[in-house]
Amino acid sequence: MDPAKNNQAVKVIKRIAGILAIPVLCFGIMELVCIANGITLFNGGYSTLQLFLRGTTFVFLLSLGVSINMHTGRFDFSTGAVMLISGVIGAKVAYGLNLGPAGMMAVAAVAGLVIGGLVGLLYILLKLPPMIIGLGMALILEGVVAIITDGCQPVKFGTDTSYYSFTVNPVALLILMALGLGVMLVIFHFTKFGYDYRALQTGQKIAVNTGVNEKMNALGCYIIAGFLFGIAGALSICSTNGTTPTINFSTIGTMFSCFLPLFFSGFIGKFINKQVAILLSCISYEFIQIGFGQITFKNAAFTTEIRSVVEAVILVAFLIYLNNEVKIVEVVMFKKFREKLKAKKIETADPEG
Repeated sequence: MDPAKNNQAVKVIKRIAGILAIPVLCFGIMELVCIANGITLFNGGYSTLQLFLRGTTFVFLLSLGVSINMHTGRFDFSTGAVMLISGVIGAKVAYGLNLGPAGMMAVAAVAGLVIGGLVGLLYILLKLPPMIIGLGMALILEGVVAIITDGCQPVKFGTDTSYYSFTVNPVALLILMALGLGVMLVIFHFTKFGYDYRALQTGQKIAVNTGVNEKMNALGCYIIAGFLFGIAGALSICSTNGTTPTINFSTIGTMFSCFLPLFFSGFIGKFINKQVAILLSCISYEFIQIGFGQITFKNAAFTTEIRSVVEAVILVAFLIYLNNEVKIVEVVMFKKFREKLKAKKIETADPEG
């Protein structure tokens, strides 16, 4: 076989292995854990698949939005508040005007776009760290939610079940994921905005010196992220058939719920497009969530608090791996041992060296 073709085939195999490693590991480990508890990962059949798709769609939209600013060093703690208020506005308008779930998604997306743009505009004008802007806006937006929901009263859809049905409709969920992925791919890979965004990531000072408008690019990032948060917020409210918003920075934790899939994507992204890597990471993350849900259903002792600790351990373990990847690979692959063995063979074959 041609050595060049052989090397190419090895590269392709390694790339495929890198892309599928985390999804396959997450599925396999959680399936084994579930079997050990006398159940299977998708124990509920079609209904579990529906929940899996809903969870994947939500965390995918959220992760895409968070990644936009996080990957440029901006930690936006208003993420959850933008998502919440957009979903509430979408629910109020859609149910009041009888627009249905699709209309709610559209209204919430526009609301998220506008509110996200407002947060970005304040970041540019006030010139404060994004963390401070995010915390301040989170508190303000939570207060506004409390006002428009009459003191954090649940957002309800009456007897209309179409809103909840939308969130367990596989076709609708796949369309939402395709929409989020399509928007990200087009904007960040086929527009000047995306080119400028990547330039600012790799060398901010050089990019600005060559004419990239950093402030307008930052504003665009907040707008696009808000658009995605709006859809995620509407999906969240529909999935519970109404929600009871709370205040006092309760929404800040929303941002951290997508950290594990985003860190997963840091590994998968070495082998494939970043947005597709985030999708595969969210699928992997949802395998974990579905597995935890099945175990909790089977064993009441496996509480939410324990789940949180296990998730934290997984996150820390993965971060340790990412920061020591080269050393770990060397140990697992016995690299140094094989190098010594190879050197010994060469020395044996040519003792006079």
